Amino acid sequence: MLEFREIDYSKDIPEIVDLLRTSLSETNDKEHFLWKHYKNPFGKSYGLLAFDEEKIVGVRMFMFWDFYGEGEIVKAIRPVDTITDPDYRGKGIFKKLTLQGLEECQGKFDIIFNTPNKNSKPGYLKMGWKEYPTPLIFKVALVLPVVSKKIKLTSLPVSKLSLTNLYLNQTGFHTHVTKEFIYWRYNDPVYKAAVVEIRDKEIIIIYRTKTIKAIRTLVIMEVLGNKDHRSLALRRLCFYLNIYTVYYLGNKFTSLKFRLSGNRDKPVVVYRDDEKGAIDEIHFSAGDLEGRL
Repeated sequence: MLEFREIDYSKDIPEIVDLLRTSLSETNDKEHFLWKHYKNPFGKSYGLLAFDEEKIVGVRMFMFWDFYGEGEIVKAIRPVDTITDPDYRGKGIFKKLTLQGLEECQGKFDIIFNTPNKNSKPGYLKMGWKEYPTPLIFKVALVLPVVSKKIKLTSLPVSKLSLTNLYLNQTGFHTHVTKEFIYWRYNDPVYKAAVVEIRDKEIIIIYRTKTIKAIRTLVIMEVLGNKDHRSLALRRLCFYLNIYTVYYLGNKFTSLKFRLSGNRDKPVVVYRDDEKGAIDEIHFSAGDLEGRL
């Protein structure tokens, strides 16, 4: 008979990582797991495990996340990193872990959201989840770079960002960006930062570069600060990097507009238990939806 208990971070991680690597990604290792679930500034993830005697045969992690807007915090939980041992599939372990885990976390969140793939999305909808109401589309744009002595750009490591006045002109709810969050989320050296000053307004861009169809592309993770000049700030960064193609998340909150752009991918976001009715005003960034989360 299967038994279920909460994760013990002091002893369960090696076996959990081994199980995750069987069906998810080879990039799963102890260091990444601890970064994601134990060091998260929004709080240590709740984990529920299924056991057959002493063997872990199922894992379901529940990652905490905060959204901020107009002085209010909306606390969220993200069910992630789910795996069932191949020999134990079809026994309802996934459903049991999900329902019991959410029950154990009651009172700790205002909304649940997740980013399932196209294969698992129908299962969530059958369990009563709903699709995020605002269309989300990853776009690729051809950008005409801008050079101007009046636009000051400073390139620096993410860990050196001062992160002041981030919420100017912001509306609705977005990930609660603090120094601790930025330094945690973008601690990998693959991410870079640029601070662009336009007409005494500051825009912070966190990005990485990627080759898409043999073209070096600027991948925008976050654009923070004054929203009126964000597209111009990105064009200035393109000049600095000598890059002409930008990959970004497009939605009604993005405030990014380019003359030549096309749709590339459509991320999937589902939610349930929206206690504060906040879902229509939650703004996601590309960084919020990136696969490493």
